[in-house]
Parts: sequence; structure tokens; C-alpha cells
Amino acid sequence: MRRRDNAAAQRSQERRTREDAAPRLALEVPNVASLDLVIAERASDIGAETVYTRRVVIAQAPALFEIPCGDPSCEGGGHDLTMAVMRALRAGQPTFTGEDPCRGSVRTSSCTRVVRYSGDVTYRAS
Repeated sequence: MRRRDNAAAQRSQERRTREDAAPRLALEVPNVASLDLVIAERASDIGAETVYTRRVVIAQAPALFEIPCGDPSCEGGGHDLTMAVMRALRAGQPTFTGEDPCRGSVRTSSCTRVVRYSGDVTYRAS
């Protein structure tokens, strides 16, 4: 149990380091006024879904959108939504949706977690 806690803490620290090193969202897409991401994660097509809303604080947010895998025993997994989210923001899309499978593994099998996401964006007038 202690090794799992240490591994989780290390992954969390690595994610914070990547966030600190990433460019700021306000500089990358200065016309974005607000961004809400709805994240829905499920274990498989028939599994229960966990849903939450992430309200992005534009003034301080990194231009990095990584979601850790919800399975605590998943190794090497997670969801990097950065390219898809940034593409939608740069294109000025007021809403967008997508899906991303986890590429990690649980013991000897592939992780079956899938994240579905949607974004609601408001933009400043140019």
C-alpha cells in the first residue's frame, strides 16, 4: 500500500511540474473568457460513469489538459486532452466534445477506462 501511495504522489508531482512548465492558457488563446470542461469517465461500455465539471481559471491555468486515470491500480495511464482542447479553443469553437481511451495497464491487461469530455467556451469580442 505504501509503494502505491508513493507512486501516486510521484505522478502527482510530475503532473504539477508539467503544469508549471506549460505556457499559460491566457497567453495562448487570449480571447477565451471562460472554459468549463465536463469530464465523464467509465470503466467500460457497461460500467458506471463518474462525471464532474472542471471550471478553468483562465488567468492562471496552464495550456495543459491532463486527466489522471480514475483506476488507482492503472500504471502509465491517463488522458492527455491538450491537443484536442487547444485545437477547439484556437478555432473559436463555443462547444466541443471528444473521447479518449486510457493507454495504461492494470496488472497484465490494458486499462479499460474511457474519458468522454465536452467543453463550453465563451470568448471575448475581438
